[in-house]
Amino acid sequence: RPARRSGGLRRLLLEGNPLGRRLVLAQARRRTLAQTKGHYPAPLRALDVVATGLERGPGAGFEAEARAIGELAVSPVAKNLIHVFRLMEASKKDDGPPPQEVRRPAVVGAGVMGGGIAHLIADKADLPVRILDLRADALATALSHAAALFDRQVRRRRLAPAARRRKMALLKPTLDATTLAASDFVVEAVVESLPVKQQVMADLDRRLAPDAILATNTSSLSIDAIGSGTAHRGRVVGMHFFNPVDRMPLVEVVVGERTAGAAASTVSAFARRLGKTPVVVRECPGFLVNRLLMFYSAEALWLIDEGHRIEDVDRAMVDWGMPMGPARLADEVGLDVAAKVSHILTEAFGERLPFPPWLDRLPEGGRLGLKNGRGIYLYEGRKAKRVDPAVAAEIGITPRRAAPELAALARRMILPMVNEAARCLAEGIVEGPGPLDLAMIFGTGFPPFRGGLCRWADAEGLPALVGELEALAAAVGPRHLPSEALRSFAAGGGFYAAAEA
Repeated sequence: RPARRSGGLRRLLLEGNPLGRRLVLAQARRRTLAQTKGHYPAPLRALDVVATGLERGPGAGFEAEARAIGELAVSPVAKNLIHVFRLMEASKKDDGPPPQEVRRPAVVGAGVMGGGIAHLIADKADLPVRILDLRADALATALSHAAALFDRQVRRRRLAPAARRRKMALLKPTLDATTLAASDFVVEAVVESLPVKQQVMADLDRRLAPDAILATNTSSLSIDAIGSGTAHRGRVVGMHFFNPVDRMPLVEVVVGERTAGAAASTVSAFARRLGKTPVVVRECPGFLVNRLLMFYSAEALWLIDEGHRIEDVDRAMVDWGMPMGPARLADEVGLDVAAKVSHILTEAFGERLPFPPWLDRLPEGGRLGLKNGRGIYLYEGRKAKRVDPAVAAEIGITPRRAAPELAALARRMILPMVNEAARCLAEGIVEGPGPLDLAMIFGTGFPPFRGGLCRWADAEGLPALVGELEALAAAVGPRHLPSEALRSFAAGGGFYAAAEA
């Protein structure tokens, strides 16, 4: 009873008088702005409607609500979010061959990634899943990671303790490859090394039935090359999960020249069963998402090289709507991984994708990012605190650009992705602008309120973006030259206009 009286008094002081109501609404507005950055107008309008109803009565509140709904429903943000919803619904359909039913899945390669994939299969598909590795300590890591994920679900009351124990029992660790003989769907998640993956796939090909699916979780290696030592090339397919597996909703289904349609359909269907959104892409260096993202990341590094503060570069993209800036993202991915991928993609794309030479110095000096607590940022646990001031000296760059226009910095980083997206569409890497936009939203956190990369570019006007890139090419360098593909889409009315023609 005392607690109830205290709560009633608090409501009286805060909600029962005009000053208290204004205080509550002001606090709610601050929290809403902190979460939405002002990009989503509906929550703020909802608070305005509540304030109107409290101050002027229910009738005025209902009138304000109707007016707000009418205005918001036709706003650009609402239209973009409806567009994204339609893309999500379209991704649930598969026009390819009928998929095989997966009954006996397995994961080869333990550790954090393997443990994350195995956890997902046990949790979402509710299937027993074998986890194979050569080392017992790697299996222990996989089980520990899966257990931690289940424990977090229990703490958040998304899983009962009894269900947690049952699902953990679905994980079947093994050091014996012969136990996978009956598996009908295997996800390979071993180290990112072509010879190692080729050996694993060739061994699985000999052990498993000819119709078992062999999926590789590679993020950059050729699917055709990985499957080159198998007798049944059609069943080798990419199933690229994004890290962390339990949180990132995208799976790239990567098809090589020899991949059968049924294999791609089966991976897509199983990804949906795991609660993921599959996007089918054709094999190329970096596939789709990482290919586009590296053009964005490279431009961010060149801005730093030009003397812009790392904080300004990251803030520009957060203000634009990305969940984190490119430097912070590099720490998250791993600076060693970023440096390695930069060399792979520079070799593939040449002068279109140069990187500053100092990128290699960061991992060479022991900066690996979040995973070892030493990156571009300083960390307390897993939380980034601030940019490490020692980084500038290590890379030999002195920040000298004060008070830049952040919106202009953001466009510098986004436009290379638009240019490369046009090439991807022209090359047939992805079926159209819709799947590309969905992949960028779910794979990189591209802001949904903008509708996706291609939809944003269409709204800006491709001819205008071609002009911006030409100006950048003249001022900065030839890497910004508009591609012939982008010029063609601009002449045809835009990305989506070309897809609908």
